[in-house]
Amino acid sequence: MLTLFHHPFCPHSRFVRLALGEYGLAARTVEERVWERRQEFLILNPACTTPVVVEEGRPAVPGAAVIAEYLDETRGGELGELRLLPREPGPPAHHGTPI
Repeated sequence: MLTLFHHPFCPHSRFVRLALGEYGLAARTVEERVWERRQEFLILNPACTTPVVVEEGRPAVPGAAVIAEYLDETRGGELGELRLLPREPGPPAHHGTPI
């Protein structure tokens, strides 16, 4: 079972909640008030930022982009062409345009 430490107003947390929904995954949600700097949360993510996903038997996964990659690597294969991230990375965003 996935546990998502999030804050309702955090846009990065919202991104992860949307990604979980797209994958059809239910996660236990824990509202984290990062300004309280709870010791238990600091152990999971010393940066004390949301979101953080925890799955039993695996290390904590902090940050929306890293969580999206984790979800794609662990669940994306089941979605085939509907997966959220491409199978092969594309060219850099600035490719073909002068910087």
